[in-house]
Amino acid sequence: MLGRRHAQRVDLGGGIAGPALAYWLGRAGFRPTVVEVASGPRTGGGAVDFRGAHLTVLERMGVLDELREVQTGGSPMRFVDAQDRRLMELPADFAGGELEVLRGDLGRILYEHSAPWAAYRFDDSVTALAQTPDGVEVGFASGERAVFDLVVGADGVRSAVRRLAWGPHERYLRHQGYYVATWAVPGFPGLGRTSLLYNEPGRMASVGGDHRDRARAAPSWPSRHPSWTTTAVTRPGSAS
Repeated sequence: MLGRRHAQRVDLGGGIAGPALAYWLGRAGFRPTVVEVASGPRTGGGAVDFRGAHLTVLERMGVLDELREVQTGGSPMRFVDAQDRRLMELPADFAGGELEVLRGDLGRILYEHSAPWAAYRFDDSVTALAQTPDGVEVGFASGERAVFDLVVGADGVRSAVRRLAWGPHERYLRHQGYYVATWAVPGFPGLGRTSLLYNEPGRMASVGGDHRDRARAAPSWPSRHPSWTTTAVTRPGSAS
């Protein structure tokens, strides 16, 4: 339970979950601290889709109108065969939901709305945790130490907070057998905003244009190397 003696917490990770939680804690009267290893808000990533109840949450956070200003509008997804013949197509509203924005835009807006309440520590990371009668003593890569009421790990699949609190990643991560990569590429003539997808047993590749006249490629294939990707997280103490 989050006490109000220190009225503060540390939230490792300045991506999406960290700033979103910092916003709500700030509104509740706490003084959250967000620790991010990068030098500033992260700007990369693909598209994020919102549907139904998601929009209610965004409206209550006061960010819905801003996100609508930067929405992509979604992109139709066209599945083709090896000869580029169309097999099927999903419309943009199905693929992109009721609202689709780029992850970088979402992160930036959440950062801006949480900044009035949250202290952001960029270029830093958590390196040590110790439970004390007064709270959790946190050691930072910068050499500083501070005591917080609660530590929340919002730092991705290979969470440093989880590792410091409960042990090595291997206890909680299960390799699912696929490796996925995505990157921006020059625009494809005639592609527009359509996403093309081609797959065959064991392999898939896609390329899609966006509303900023850029293209993004995303191949995926099975991998037997357990360190390449781990996509499932189990609860600490879970046997699965």
